[in-house]
Amino acid sequence: MLHLDYVGFHEDDGTGIGIFSKCANLENLTLINFKILESRNPTLSHPKLANLTLKNRHWTAQRLNVVAPQLKSLTIRRCYGKHVIDAPNLASLLFHSECRLRFSTDLPSLEKVDLCICSRDIWGPYRIACLLHQLLNVKFLKLNLEFLEPLISCLGEISPQPSLFSNLKSLKVYPVYVTLDDKPHEKIILSTQVINFLLDGSPGATFTLISYEEIKEKMQKARASANAAAAQKLMTDLQVLLEKEKDNIETNMNHPVEADAHDQGKSPVEKVQLQFERKMEQMKSYWEDVGVQSDRGGSRTCYIISRLHDIEVLLLKNLPTSKRDELQACFSRLCAEVDSVVMKILHRMKIQQIHLNDCFNEPAITSISPS
Repeated sequence: MLHLDYVGFHEDDGTGIGIFSKCANLENLTLINFKILESRNPTLSHPKLANLTLKNRHWTAQRLNVVAPQLKSLTIRRCYGKHVIDAPNLASLLFHSECRLRFSTDLPSLEKVDLCICSRDIWGPYRIACLLHQLLNVKFLKLNLEFLEPLISCLGEISPQPSLFSNLKSLKVYPVYVTLDDKPHEKIILSTQVINFLLDGSPGATFTLISYEEIKEKMQKARASANAAAAQKLMTDLQVLLEKEKDNIETNMNHPVEADAHDQGKSPVEKVQLQFERKMEQMKSYWEDVGVQSDRGGSRTCYIISRLHDIEVLLLKNLPTSKRDELQACFSRLCAEVDSVVMKILHRMKIQQIHLNDCFNEPAITSISPS
């Protein structure tokens, strides 16, 4: 298995993208955010490749040739240009993109196809019909509604034969452009002519027209799950941060400097001098620490509270009641712990100020002259 993200390739000699030919046993390949440089007609070829995923293809080349005689599964998402596929054993195709797609061989083993295409500039009725005719053997087909709309007005011109899919067992049509606001969507109406164009060859196939409301509900559930996961991660991260803050508070408490055992045997003048130096050092230390603790305590407190606010927004505004109830107890405990840690930070800052005040308020040390 090979997964590459944010990569650029140079075509070696015009025969293929050389890096993959060196991976003799490569079966699963995923390319995301990739470019192929200095070539207008590159080829990705591999004799054993079984699963290929292409996502976010950005480059200047207009065409990518894929030659993979053992390819079983092909996924293309958000790619540009044109893709010409030579894969006679392909069984599964997921194509969610606006780029052009063409197969140079028949696809006798094709089982599942999921097409989501919304660009009318690139995909006109003729190209849509040509692609569908290359998928004649598919058994389970999913199409987005927007993909079919250009066919409605010109089926008579592009459909010379009534039977398109002879092995079809299931056809699902779903909309893509769904908003999550409260504005109701129009009811989906797919003409009988389009349905016949797709199903005449397989009268026993099941046909499912997924409504805007169903898609909207799925999107809301997916968003709720994502927000719940984000809230859980934020709480976990904040808990780790609080533990670090508690450790810092315990280990960084400064204490007054005690008299050094080396003072024994010193003359009175030397003892006074050493005490004075220690006192000045102590005052300097407390003074610096007050500033450091004040800056650090203020910034850390603000950061902790802002993280807590982010979690609260996710819990209260972007989660349904069921998800929110699951996380509310954990959030309440976290609020109590944040309150405790913030109070300790403020107390730490106060203690440093008290130490500094004590240093200034202690009786001055007067020098002692030798008699």
